[in-house]
Amino acid sequence: MHYDVALRKESPRSLAVIRERMPASEIPKRVIPLLTRTYAALKRANIRHDGQNVFVYWPAPDGLVDVDAGVGVYAPFAPTDELTYVETPAGVAATATHWRDYQLAGVHEAIRAWVAKHSREMAGASWEVYGHWSDDPAQVRTDVFYLLKPA
Repeated sequence: MHYDVALRKESPRSLAVIRERMPASEIPKRVIPLLTRTYAALKRANIRHDGQNVFVYWPAPDGLVDVDAGVGVYAPFAPTDELTYVETPAGVAATATHWRDYQLAGVHEAIRAWVAKHSREMAGASWEVYGHWSDDPAQVRTDVFYLLKPA
């Protein structure tokens, strides 16, 4: 699949998240249960959200990844026992959109290749913004972002 990678200046976006540290290989099997916990915690805390799922990935020591499994919220809030208020990274990001399914390896590879080809350097964080669900596979959208260091 071909991806059009672009640079975009990103503003921070408010999220309610549950963060867990894990090996990258465990992300595919652990993010959905983690997101389910996030929605349950939002309901218990009565925090208004926009229903858009966002996962933020932060490099951690020993080859692990801190995963923020989150949902967009309308305003900052005091942390609860489970939820933390965070914002997506701000700055210039390399980004591309994946359509149809949630097999995202190709879009991640395309962005990393674009960054290398254009002699840019990643700043550490990456994130995925999932469009609202649709029964029409052609409408299933995921936007992937990699924060870049200043040129």
